[in-house]
Amino acid sequence: MKKVKFYFYIFLFLAVVIMGLYLYHYLIGFTPARQNEIKHVKSDIIGLKRVVEQYDCNGNVINRYEGRYKIEIEGGFVSFTHQGKNIKLSGTIQIREVD
Repeated sequence: MKKVKFYFYIFLFLAVVIMGLYLYHYLIGFTPARQNEIKHVKSDIIGLKRVVEQYDCNGNVINRYEGRYKIEIEGGFVSFTHQGKNIKLSGTIQIREVD
């Protein structure tokens, strides 16, 4: 019976050490680089809240789109889906992230 308790305490100690290292690595070791990685993954999966504005040569806004977009840059244009429609823009474009 004492051997069982001894092994149980060793197992419990190892579990606590492993969980402590895991928490240290992911909570305390939360660097800006890791935050950036998380944001990239979130952007790839569901998109980020963004404002996309297209400008003419005089600096006036032609089109303005607001929503949760997954932006893809392909060659000389930017594409994203807005209300079920695939939008492709080229020219002067400003993309801002909204909180």
